Amino acid sequence: MRLPQDLLLILASVIFLAFTIGYFAYFRRPEGTPWPMRVLAILSGATTGGIISEITDTRATWGSFVPALTLLLLSAALYGWAILTTRRQRLSLAFSGDAPDFLLAEGPYRLIRHPFYTAYLLYWLGGTIAARQPLLLLAVGVMAAGFAWAALREEAKFAASPLAANYAAYRRRTGMFLPWRIFGA
Repeated sequence: MRLPQDLLLILASVIFLAFTIGYFAYFRRPEGTPWPMRVLAILSGATTGGIISEITDTRATWGSFVPALTLLLLSAALYGWAILTTRRQRLSLAFSGDAPDFLLAEGPYRLIRHPFYTAYLLYWLGGTIAARQPLLLLAVGVMAAGFAWAALREEAKFAASPLAANYAAYRRRTGMFLPWRIFGA
């Protein structure tokens, strides 16, 4: 029996299923699904397919199991916390062109401005460690660049909205993807 490996495989699959359900059922689509989000969704599925395939074929070691499990669990917890926080004021899908009409600064948004993107990145890093396939880091880098682009677009929308002053103050006290207070920035 390959218990550590099987646990990582099950966890990675369940988390990706939650992400997929969220993508289709949770986020608002004021003007449909923008093409950059479609590209990221396809890359996300391909990256996850690679991760799951490699986890299936790779023998887990404690050196990879513990950090992979930690990152996957952090990803799931952050994603769940962000969903619970936004359930009354659902967010638009990444790359949507609608103007923001509210600012969230509670739940995980007290610490970071883009908890969903951070959850996704933690997932792919954890999955890459679980898969023990360094080439998957290239895909993670592409995904990180895509979500950084989405985050910067969202921040530009806030800067051009009536919420600009409040958002500028919020930006000063929170990190984009990592909490400022924890890392002393």
